Amino acid sequence: MHLDAPSRPRRGARLAAVVAAGTVALTTLAVAPAHAGGRGDEHRPSHRDGRDLGREVLGPRDGWAAANGGTTGGSTADAAHVFTVETWAELRAALGGTGARTDTTPRIVYVKGEIDAFDAGEGRRLTCEDFASQVPVGGDPSVTFSMDDYIAAYDPAVWGTADPAGPLEDARVAAAALQAKQTQQHVGSNVTIVGLGDDARIVGANIRVRDARNVILRNLTFSDAYDCFPQWDPTDGETGNWNSAYDNVSVWTSTNVWVANSTFDDGDHPHESLPEVFGRPFEVHDGLLDITHSSNYVTVSYNRFLNHDKTMLIGSSNNRPADVGTLKVTIHHNLWEGVGQRAPRVRYGQVHVYNNLYVQAEDDDDLFQYYWGPGTESSLYVENNAFTLQKGTPASAILTNWGATRFTEKGTWVNGRPVSVLDAFLAAGGAPFGSDAGWTPTYVERVDPTNRVASIVRKEAGAGRYVERRS
Repeated sequence: MHLDAPSRPRRGARLAAVVAAGTVALTTLAVAPAHAGGRGDEHRPSHRDGRDLGREVLGPRDGWAAANGGTTGGSTADAAHVFTVETWAELRAALGGTGARTDTTPRIVYVKGEIDAFDAGEGRRLTCEDFASQVPVGGDPSVTFSMDDYIAAYDPAVWGTADPAGPLEDARVAAAALQAKQTQQHVGSNVTIVGLGDDARIVGANIRVRDARNVILRNLTFSDAYDCFPQWDPTDGETGNWNSAYDNVSVWTSTNVWVANSTFDDGDHPHESLPEVFGRPFEVHDGLLDITHSSNYVTVSYNRFLNHDKTMLIGSSNNRPADVGTLKVTIHHNLWEGVGQRAPRVRYGQVHVYNNLYVQAEDDDDLFQYYWGPGTESSLYVENNAFTLQKGTPASAILTNWGATRFTEKGTWVNGRPVSVLDAFLAAGGAPFGSDAGWTPTYVERVDPTNRVASIVRKEAGAGRYVERRS
């Protein structure tokens, strides 16, 4: 598989995919690097109204992240730990570099303009081929990793249904590790990252909040966490799947995290642009925002999740006893438009989903599967959410049951009318739930009437759209 092509000055990275005679050509075009900036101790306002989002904290009842002492991020940072960054290198340094994961120093990081995780500095943008060419196959330095060779070797017609193994799989893993070293960045405790103005973007990165406490991410577009080396898993599902390693934002083993006023998308590599290999989409993305590995006390509010398949996973395994009593998440006033599934998919957690707007794309290319996916030991409480479904999509399709026994639904509207999605699901033969969610949310500032949800979310959700809170 040819991974790269000559670059041209353009924002983002474009995937051109051609499938012919069993070979896939993936063309990644490099972009001009972001304008070099610097770190600064100045206290920068982060929106045109002059407010400083970097110093703002979560409200005292604004979802689960208000529990357990609340979420204040880096609001107490001293002048020496307030940064304005314009490049990937500057962002990483401001977060504490390779030691960011365990750094607890309060800090505020303002992002200015577009930051590209593939930026190597000095006007050079790394490509997938750069990572692949550093990994010889079978110890021979003259032979580098090739996705074309990988596809040919592990074609189910040739390899069968066993997991990929051998020198080519080892080389893929090694190439993936090089990419992770470049494009994955941890965020430590007591940190606020906030975009300046309405055009702050982090592209091509996996921002990973791991083993952290008290983190705020606001007013940013997180775009295109592109995996150069997805893995073929022949046992995933009935026919196998291509699986990728990177979410735009990952929350792992972390507590008190607030993600707000941001936009999440696939950038220049939308789902419809992906080719099929072995009859399955050659998937180069994982989740947009995944909350897993016993994370707890998280609020996700006023965001846009756009044109993506596996959008938000809460809980990483059906067999993870450590997750019992964790994964308490509130999801409110978000727009989910053109997404396929997992909005959210939940295991174990007590999750409150209210005042969200869901819009099925006019031409979803068979992408849409479901929105709410309660699963193992989950307690999902959904309230006053609004849906716009395309003609022919029944309300029952909104919900699926991945093994949950508890579920509460209130105040749902579908296409402008009150509808019980749970009743529709059961009437269509869906697996029943044994009881209601078994809990009542208490960390709630306000639940808006469902007939107002669409106008509120359209106006206020997403990066660059922050407005004064409604009283």
